[in-house]
Amino acid sequence: MKLFALSFLVFGGFSLIFGANILVLEGLPSPSHHVLFSVVNRALAARGHNVTSISADIDQKPKANLTYLHLDRVYETLYADGDINLIDIGKVNPLMTFVILAQLILKTFSGVQKSSGYKQLLNYPDDFEVDLVIYDFIACPLLLGFMHKFNNPPLIGLTGYNAISQTSTLLGSPYHSAFVPHHCRLDDQNGFLKRVGNYVLHWLDYFLRKYFILPKIEAGLRKDLPDLPSLAQLEETARIAMINYHPVFEPAEPMLPGVIGIAGLQIMDPKPLPEDLAKLAADRGFIFFSLGTNTQPEWLGEERLRYIVEAIGELKEFTFFWKVKGKLEIHLPTNLVQRPWFPQSDLLAHPNAKLFISHCGLLSTHEATWRGVPILGVPIILDQFMNTIRAVKAGMALEYDIRNVKKETFKAAILEMITNPKYKENAMIRSKLFRDQPEKPLDRAIWWIEYVLRNPNENIFKSETLEMNIFQRITVAVLRKIWRSLMRDKRKKD
Repeated sequence: MKLFALSFLVFGGFSLIFGANILVLEGLPSPSHHVLFSVVNRALAARGHNVTSISADIDQKPKANLTYLHLDRVYETLYADGDINLIDIGKVNPLMTFVILAQLILKTFSGVQKSSGYKQLLNYPDDFEVDLVIYDFIACPLLLGFMHKFNNPPLIGLTGYNAISQTSTLLGSPYHSAFVPHHCRLDDQNGFLKRVGNYVLHWLDYFLRKYFILPKIEAGLRKDLPDLPSLAQLEETARIAMINYHPVFEPAEPMLPGVIGIAGLQIMDPKPLPEDLAKLAADRGFIFFSLGTNTQPEWLGEERLRYIVEAIGELKEFTFFWKVKGKLEIHLPTNLVQRPWFPQSDLLAHPNAKLFISHCGLLSTHEATWRGVPILGVPIILDQFMNTIRAVKAGMALEYDIRNVKKETFKAAILEMITNPKYKENAMIRSKLFRDQPEKPLDRAIWWIEYVLRNPNENIFKSETLEMNIFQRITVAVLRKIWRSLMRDKRKKD
């Protein structure tokens, strides 16, 4: 038994005694994305790894072995002009969304370079030992130059986003634009013309990123890192890509073995609610209302807020918990509790949770589904529209246009969802499918991260399409479609 225990510690428990130096590059300024990264960072630190994360969002009291370098000028730079209101810009056409996103990315990069955390990491010695780099690849690789600075250790892509096709720049995954909607779409893509439009969106996105945004970022980074290679080349060294994907939520599409689905990673066993909140939740059925971490309810404007509050005031049989960062300058009914933060996942796990009024961000959608709580979807921007559409198709949600809110229709939508049992029944079905996994998503993510640490010189999960340029890939795709069409005609004649 002693020999077995020693063998386990040396071999089976290898990661427990091997403390790697891990650099985490959180280039996308989004509190929700940081929620996911924060869980991974803490788990790796608890395993004995030394984790350094550079981020616009930081943990105020990080655990042992976890250090944050703060990108403290990013949000200030993003919101300096006062022209970002996601309510206003969230439902423009996809092409305009591309333009807005490009501007936001370049603004973010400007804030990154002004930040103390960026300058601090630049001053680390070039021979500082980094065993692994993890970065959020869904935005442009604003921080990936640090991988080159520290002598190109193994790279892992991680994101709170869910698209398999977006891993193309890392592993060579194909675009399945014929049946996978682009994340900037506001609706589904039934019909030939919509599919053609979707195809165009995928490739416009690709070209804009590769030939407009990346060159601008590279030019800026080379002021600090003169010998930097192309960021596209650095991205292509990624060993695996971990994405916020589960087939319950997305259309089925082919997936390379190096693309690891980790949806639900941030969901933990529910903890008891704070005492004051527990008393409020225990009193009667409650409804939780949140527009997410990036949208401020104040942006709705006084008239919309008044309609929402009046509808809530007429539903006195329920308590409403509304996450509002600032203070609403409007009279609130007695059944509405406004706070800047709620323990969302724990609140949704409470047996009195009747409904989640949500922007349908991916993490929120996953948490509501895991807990089996119906959703009244009020999408604001980007993938939130598609997340809502898919929840509606699953029968656990309704979509409501918060931009055109009226007291009567808002109240009616809430009552429909609470009084019609089908939404709860379908939410429980979807919850069962989501929970039925061979291991916890966080355990899966940590295993794969440590797999790369155990095998730092191996890179076996890539598609050979990465060796082709984009025009070769398009040519191959077109020829493949022509061949399939010819073979179909031949079978019909036979």
